[in-house]
Amino acid sequence: MIEQTANNTHLTRIHIWQQNLNKSNMALFSLLNGTPADNWDIIALQEPPINAVGNTKANSQWRVVYP
Repeated sequence: MIEQTANNTHLTRIHIWQQNLNKSNMALFSLLNGTPADNWDIIALQEPPINAVGNTKANSQWRVVYP
């Protein structure tokens, strides 16, 4: 989102959603199916559920980045 200020400087705002999922599949599925990714620039998830090969689940609108 770009806003016009009094001195004509353009500011860009970054919208961030941060949530701790506590390794809960239900919390992750709820987030994947209910949160419109278009409303957020960055979604940072702590403690997502991890499967046996070390991956988490995502949908086509998400890009997963591991630390």
